[in-house]
Amino acid sequence: MSRQMCNRPPCGLGEIDEQGFCEVCDHPPLPRDGAAAGHRVPEPQARGGASVGVAQVRPDPWYGLALVDSDQAPDMPVSSSGPVAEEHRYCPKPACGKPVGRGHDGKPGRIAGFCEACGTRFDFGQPGGLTIAGRYEVLRVLGSGAYGAAYLVHDRNLATEVVLKALHKSVAKTARHERDVLVGLRHDSIVRILGYEHEGPHLVLEYVPGEPLNAREGDRLESLLAHGVRVLQALDYLHARGLLHCDVKPLNIIRFREDGPTGALDRVRLIDFGAVRSHTKDTGPVVAYTRAYAPPETDPEHLRPTPGFDLYGLGMTLREVCRARWTDRSAPGVDSLHLLLDRATDPLRPWARFVSARQFAEQLSGVIRQVVAAPPTRRQVSRPSALFGSMPEPLHGGLGAARPLAHWVDAQPDETGLLRIPAPFSSPEPADIAAALPAPLSDPDDPGVTGAAGGALAESRLALRRKDHAAAAGQLAAAGLPDWHWLADWYCGLIALADGRPKRASVVLTQVRRALPGELLPPLALGLCAELRGDHTVARSHYGTAFGTTPALGAAGFGLARVLMLAGERAKAVEVAEQLAEEFRYEREARVAAVRLRVMVLAEPGHPAPTEQDVARARAALPGLDVDEAAAAALGAEIQYAEFLRTHDRLKLSEAIRALGPHAPTEREYVALVDQANRLRPALSWRWPGKHGRTGHSRVEATPGRLSS
Repeated sequence: MSRQMCNRPPCGLGEIDEQGFCEVCDHPPLPRDGAAAGHRVPEPQARGGASVGVAQVRPDPWYGLALVDSDQAPDMPVSSSGPVAEEHRYCPKPACGKPVGRGHDGKPGRIAGFCEACGTRFDFGQPGGLTIAGRYEVLRVLGSGAYGAAYLVHDRNLATEVVLKALHKSVAKTARHERDVLVGLRHDSIVRILGYEHEGPHLVLEYVPGEPLNAREGDRLESLLAHGVRVLQALDYLHARGLLHCDVKPLNIIRFREDGPTGALDRVRLIDFGAVRSHTKDTGPVVAYTRAYAPPETDPEHLRPTPGFDLYGLGMTLREVCRARWTDRSAPGVDSLHLLLDRATDPLRPWARFVSARQFAEQLSGVIRQVVAAPPTRRQVSRPSALFGSMPEPLHGGLGAARPLAHWVDAQPDETGLLRIPAPFSSPEPADIAAALPAPLSDPDDPGVTGAAGGALAESRLALRRKDHAAAAGQLAAAGLPDWHWLADWYCGLIALADGRPKRASVVLTQVRRALPGELLPPLALGLCAELRGDHTVARSHYGTAFGTTPALGAAGFGLARVLMLAGERAKAVEVAEQLAEEFRYEREARVAAVRLRVMVLAEPGHPAPTEQDVARARAALPGLDVDEAAAAALGAEIQYAEFLRTHDRLKLSEAIRALGPHAPTEREYVALVDQANRLRPALSWRWPGKHGRTGHSRVEATPGRLSS
């Protein structure tokens, strides 16, 4: 009998296993017509009027793992044989099980001694020699959890080391529940159960020889964040099966060495499922959790927990693990990491937190992408966004094209030949920015933004492209998005830009940046807003985040080149343009920009003039540009003007401007260019025979009409 295949897009590849889940994407198949509703993936309740559910389409939110080099894991320290905590000390005799070794009157209890009830000897400091169930030789104590102690034991029957998790009889039901849950789980980042012993009772688990997740000396930030992605993979696997871990914390994430073809790799595994519960069947409040890693006790997650409970715990875990690696917020990706964890652990706005492991992982992968783009890794990756469409418009502000002919027509030379000429480039127009920034795609974690709301947003987008901000605002209001949703802030920001209010746009787009710290379009939009406001320092920071992560985002590259040039950093601006020229989509405009940036003359006081080497390189690159004759002539004139500033050769500058004449669209402009060229020509010297045969000299200024033909 053939097995059922997954019908869930974009997978459609894996077979459905005996538990009803796809072996590739770990999700149940979509219900067919007439199928029982019970086969659907459970969805949490809506927040603030928006429908929010488990992500249905996020094909690869784990891509951050591929960006991190496989670290060769160092040797793990040997766990110490510390004594079992007093609250987990019970008589080792199965028939007894009474509490032993407990303290009284402020004094600690005995680590070793004899049970007062039956006289059986116990030793919780040196457990060696103790055998459980006739087959498990206790080697050492690994630690104590909420429901019992964990021992490293030697299994005589299997001749291998395993973990024996001892649980008190009062939580036997919990032990059976944990056993039943773990038996069906098969995931690389989740501990495996090997058996169950009624004596005690005890769970028999695989032994993961490692230590709780922490930051070791020499750990790179991206390596620690990659462990977060792996834990999110495990949580996504759990949540798809309707299960919540409810106790995600560093102690329950074991970091260990895994042997692979290339050597020992650094990996993690989620352990201790003593607090696990069903998302759909367990309807009461959370009882067992670790306060430091759980939402505030007044949070709605405590009354009816969702996957957000586990995601909050992982956010707090990453805060602790990365604490020593994120002190410098100016370092690439670090500010984004702060924003990411602020959202994941927001104590006051539970509706603003992540609602699925895939949603969290997508933004975390985006942060990893920003981190690895910086030295020493320098891994820049171009990939489509899962939330935004593409943005082909470069918004170069004139930097990627030759100067308009009108600049040369209207130029005014002084007596020395210096030209008063319009600025060589400008910031893009606000309305053009609003029209060029892409529309968000459908958010798989917010399927409620469809139908009438989706149609209204589409109409708002079309109005922005028509540069009708009033109509765009009306359609946005009709969409009825909740105020907290990032989609509302994105469209509000675009509408404010279209209305010429970049300061207001910055305020609302900052909220998008906070909600989506792994995305690159929000910092690009904020960079454009800052440039429009004249705050080039902030613009440079945002442009650097976007372009430093991927040069495929052309608008960020051109924006960064503009602010660098205005700051007097010509060489860096040229370097950005040349890097951008390696992207096929922007090659033509970027190569033109690189030539112009080498010879560009700015009127700002103290701005350095082009050097002889700058002019020579620009002139050498000119023949290889893919431009028409008119653009080539305009670029040649700009190069010649830069050389004029150094050589004061008025004749060559005059000839370069005169060469623009044939490309003038009107006779008036042609005449103006010829007159301009004539005014720039040097004065002519005439010679004639003087008295007694001597030669006399006279200087005659050239007139506009003399060279008009």
